[in-house]
Amino acid sequence: MDKNDNKDFFDYDSYIKAGGKKNKKKKKPENTNKTPQPKPQQKPAAKSEKAERFKEESRESIENIKRMFDDALDEKAEEMAEFAAGEPEIEMPVSTDVKGGKRRLYMLLGIVITLLAAVGLVSTVRFSVDKIKAFADNTQQKTEFAKFIYPIVICDPAPFDQTVKLRSDTMLTAAIWDIILYEDKSKYESDFDYIIVPEVDVEQHATKLFGSGLSFSHESILGPDIQFYYEEEIKSYRIPSNPRYFTYSPYIEDITRVGESYTLTVGYVSPTPAWLTLTSDEAPLPEKYVDYVVSKRGNEYTLVAIKQSDKTSEISDGL
Repeated sequence: MDKNDNKDFFDYDSYIKAGGKKNKKKKKPENTNKTPQPKPQQKPAAKSEKAERFKEESRESIENIKRMFDDALDEKAEEMAEFAAGEPEIEMPVSTDVKGGKRRLYMLLGIVITLLAAVGLVSTVRFSVDKIKAFADNTQQKTEFAKFIYPIVICDPAPFDQTVKLRSDTMLTAAIWDIILYEDKSKYESDFDYIIVPEVDVEQHATKLFGSGLSFSHESILGPDIQFYYEEEIKSYRIPSNPRYFTYSPYIEDITRVGESYTLTVGYVSPTPAWLTLTSDEAPLPEKYVDYVVSKRGNEYTLVAIKQSDKTSEISDGL
């Protein structure tokens, strides 16, 4: 091989170690005796092309390595993003038992709501029925009280606070009217337009109205419009079987109860037959008002007292 060829050879390893500078070997001193040969001129273009080619190859290698690192980093970044986002939630399938339990719960809730609505309806109906019943009971009670005090109202007694203070003729007159109004008169002996009533029956009716423990003095009761004759021999009263005369009829305005004691605000209606007063749908116009105090024992009523009422009649106000 020629010496010039050795000089032109590029040592790559030495180039890298030398930091890109070509190491040049020191020449051994030639023999001075030899005639120095002129060096051939090197072509700078060829060296320049090689250097440019090397730089290009190095640049491509570096770019390839860089792309490899970039691709690797991009893949890692995508994996990290997916990891940070988290895996999608997996919907657990609802078992048929859970669905059936919900249906049963809804059904039970519907039944409970229906029952509550039914209870509310029943309560409303019961409340309405109780109100109607209370109104009906009050009306029935007024009728019962009016029937009880009717014989006494006809007599129009003066106010009193104790029945023992009542006059005997007042109690006997009320008792006779009670017989005329409510007793079965067919059981008595009749004499033309009169019936013969024993004094014992009269005393029983008086006791029913005013209570027990009372004393009576039997005698004829002679009023301006009606007379009850007492016959000592037979101890009986001759009374008209169908009298045409009535003084007052009762109309119960109000009832106040304290225990078994009832205070009745009674309107005196004059003069109308009892059946018209008690069955009329329109409220009558009483001439005056009186308070009756009545006690109840079982199903029996007893008059306790009669008081002047605070309520005044529209008729008396107009006079």
